Amino acid sequence: MSPTLFIEQLTFSGGASVTLEPDSIVVIVGPNNAGKSATLRDILRLAPSRRHGGAATQVVTDLMVGRSGTVDDFLARMAPYRLPNSQNYSLKALEDSTPPLSPHETKFRELNVEQVRENELRTFWEQKEASSVLTEFFFFLLEPSTRFRAIEPAKVFNLATDIPFYPIQKMCVDSALANRLSRYFQSAFGQSLIVNQTAGSRMPLHCGEIPILEPGEDRISLSYARKLEKLPQLQNQGDGMRSFADCLLHVAAVDKTVVMIDEPEAFLHPPQARFLGALLAREKPAGRQLIIATHSGDLLRGLLDANPSSLKIIRLTREGDLNHARALDTDKIRTLWDDSILRFSNTLDGLFHEQVVLCEADGDCRFYAALLNASQPVDTGERRPDVMFTSTGGKHKIPKIAAALVSIGVPTRAVVDFDVLNSDSPLQGVIEALGGKWSDFHGSWKQVKSGIEQLRPELETAYVKKEIEKLLQEVSGTTFPNETAKQIQEVIKRASPWDSAKRNGLGAVPTGQALQMAESLLADLKQLGLFVVDCGEMESFYRTIGGHGNAWLEKVLLKDLHQDPRLENARKFVRGLFSLNPP
Repeated sequence: MSPTLFIEQLTFSGGASVTLEPDSIVVIVGPNNAGKSATLRDILRLAPSRRHGGAATQVVTDLMVGRSGTVDDFLARMAPYRLPNSQNYSLKALEDSTPPLSPHETKFRELNVEQVRENELRTFWEQKEASSVLTEFFFFLLEPSTRFRAIEPAKVFNLATDIPFYPIQKMCVDSALANRLSRYFQSAFGQSLIVNQTAGSRMPLHCGEIPILEPGEDRISLSYARKLEKLPQLQNQGDGMRSFADCLLHVAAVDKTVVMIDEPEAFLHPPQARFLGALLAREKPAGRQLIIATHSGDLLRGLLDANPSSLKIIRLTREGDLNHARALDTDKIRTLWDDSILRFSNTLDGLFHEQVVLCEADGDCRFYAALLNASQPVDTGERRPDVMFTSTGGKHKIPKIAAALVSIGVPTRAVVDFDVLNSDSPLQGVIEALGGKWSDFHGSWKQVKSGIEQLRPELETAYVKKEIEKLLQEVSGTTFPNETAKQIQEVIKRASPWDSAKRNGLGAVPTGQALQMAESLLADLKQLGLFVVDCGEMESFYRTIGGHGNAWLEKVLLKDLHQDPRLENARKFVRGLFSLNPP
């Protein structure tokens, strides 16, 4: 059995402790400055230190390191570094054989420690809380600032006697690994990856079309070597190609049992980031712990696409100097991912923001986001809300998406038109998704609804029938015209008091007790996080502009959103979205 060190538990400065599985993929998400990258650096600082030791950390205050495998397994792993005719092991040889270290790792030669006795190795393995710099030879941190090291040309080595430590060296002895990585690279960038074993003392990676072996040629033929030499080297390509290959090589081929990657999506476009996420999950060897800090919903979606057996998502938030951690329910995440509406939406991107505002349509998102942006000029020094506006494609989808976001710990609010009060569906669902009880709102809602519906319809029944009959008389073809259908719908809408309510909001509610009840209901819903447009709908904020939807929006966005007096109510409404503590 291969000996393994892994992280059993992380404790964060906010007090929360999270238990990790040995063979898990851990994804750390959260808003900017929540402590995602710092978590990885803290793990590396704490790993070689005694538990509760003196390592200076910011986010992680404590960690527990676990082990699997016996001390004999560990000594067998260390056997290549045992000095001849001695019970001592060469740490200098171990360090020299290991791929370049992160700048956060401590080198043995800096500690003037070049050898260790066998009994010290036994003590390190058997006493789980023992302090030892040996720990960090099981841990590795790959950061954007240290990216691209795995793709640098590797030393030529003796296939018969040397141990292949570098990823490129491992590609030389594992053709299946080399072929898989090349296929992945081809899928991502349209080029293959080829190790050049005939380039001298170093073996570079080339990218491009694999040269065809002519009759009588093999991969060490001079003619083949010349064709390979003409291909570009990966180390000279763009950051995206280099980063993609480097992250993949570190997960698939670096001999560490805890691999940490900060922002693997760096330098990549969204499709490649998602593809990389799936490949990292697929290529992680059994028994290895992979810990990722990411800002990318695309990378997270790729990880979920791969459906790894052990996935844990930790969402960090920051409050002053405290970093609060919440481990999201994995089964709940999978349930959400199985839902086609959520799977192909940007719902999971909410994990990377301080709060999310759900709107019925994309036009609503654009309008409210533009007003928020205009209300905070860049030179005020005031902190801008970290918020994501997202469309649900209709109010009836809000309950499911709101419930999904709330269940994974994302503060969520919703903006809806006034006609949401027309029916208990989806109103009840939205209220319950945001954490409210329908029984607390049902009575007042019923009174408001009754008051609106007691209003005399805008048109008499006889007149409505006459108008519809007039339209039907003009239809003669076998296919009913779409335009006539729309005209009939408009006639019916004008006959409903809710048409007036959608356009006028509180202005359509009878004065007196019904109006007082409606104002109170909207205030209570706002406290819950449900913001009902009190003037009716988005277009009601600027009535002198005609049109609806995008046609109206295009004209409004040309106005002075910061100072136009006719938009003051809209600006006040948007400010109200963020004046309350997140629900």
